[in-house]
Amino acid sequence: MFVHGFAGSAQQYQSQAMRFVANGYPPERIRAYEHDGAGLDSTAFVSGLSQVIDGVLAEFKADKVFLVAHSRGTYVSSSYLRNASNAAKVAKYIAIDGSACVSNVPCIAPNQGMFPGQKHVEVCTSKESFAKQYEFLLGEKPQVVDVVRQRAPVEISGRAVNFPANTGRAGSTLKIFAIDAATGARTQADPIATFSIGADGHWGPTIVDPDALYEMELSADGGVVTHFYAQHFLRSSPFVRLLSGPPDSPSRMNTHTGDKHATLAVMRQREWLTSDVLEISTTSKSGDQPAVNAMTRGAGEALSIGIQIHDDTASPGQSSLDALPYFSTQAFQYGVDVFMPAADPPDGTINIRNLPRGDTNKPQVLHTPNWQSSKHHISLSFSDFPEG
Repeated sequence: MFVHGFAGSAQQYQSQAMRFVANGYPPERIRAYEHDGAGLDSTAFVSGLSQVIDGVLAEFKADKVFLVAHSRGTYVSSSYLRNASNAAKVAKYIAIDGSACVSNVPCIAPNQGMFPGQKHVEVCTSKESFAKQYEFLLGEKPQVVDVVRQRAPVEISGRAVNFPANTGRAGSTLKIFAIDAATGARTQADPIATFSIGADGHWGPTIVDPDALYEMELSADGGVVTHFYAQHFLRSSPFVRLLSGPPDSPSRMNTHTGDKHATLAVMRQREWLTSDVLEISTTSKSGDQPAVNAMTRGAGEALSIGIQIHDDTASPGQSSLDALPYFSTQAFQYGVDVFMPAADPPDGTINIRNLPRGDTNKPQVLHTPNWQSSKHHISLSFSDFPEG
């Protein structure tokens, strides 16, 4: 059972869950408790965690769970474990970079000091952290630590949620399209799958090709359409999260939109640092923009996992690379002014190239149509591991 931290979700354990399964752990026995990522009172979520744990124990007719928590999730878990009857339901506990271990349950507390160079979120998602977690829980070293392509068909599912509350985007429609890897354009008019999103936000499952790329289009009546793009789905996962919000959400209200430029959110469950490279360029009939590195000093020092990128009102039509208002003051976020010409329908391509920690040997590249931001928003999700 994984419990995320502030502004987090189950997606922060997606790659670790894949590693567990690659080592033979049953996928149906890896679960997550998702709560309001903006809530400040960690004790308020203890009853929810208790209900989820009781539910899985009853489902599998088990006596105990392994509990893994990160950041603020460790404070939720510590509050839960201080109750002796709750602690009796936990076999082992892992507290990642947060509150200290609780004495009445076998526990380890991985932190940044144990993994030199790794930051707060990376300590949760790295392969080095996985190896330590696996050995503690199962009593042996894992045979696999890298996320490798599985042989069986890849099946994905997840939730479409309001960020950061993790409530479902009820009333939305999700359509999944196969796309051209070189442009991000759809390769056929009809989606490979369509889902109506209910109150719980759940969608799926659907089968995808691990060698292909996809667009996930989330739309609601009267709202901006959000287009999600991710790297290859190398393994099955129920932890795919599509984060967005209604028109009155703080993120939407603080995003400058218009007919002539695109807006972009770039996410990775591993801190962006100054050693990273995040190149963005646009090729379109509406105008070309040369590549600029959005990983400015400020962005790289903010220890963010989400970078908001759009044209700032202070310098319209230019990529000043200045910090955007609002986003650069939010926890785990940052904002950078980059101008990306756009049209409706799209008339070109936005090219995003990520060199994790500056490693030119394993670039991560995504391409998207230049969707007009007055009606559309683009969200990219890069893997927190290099695709080998």
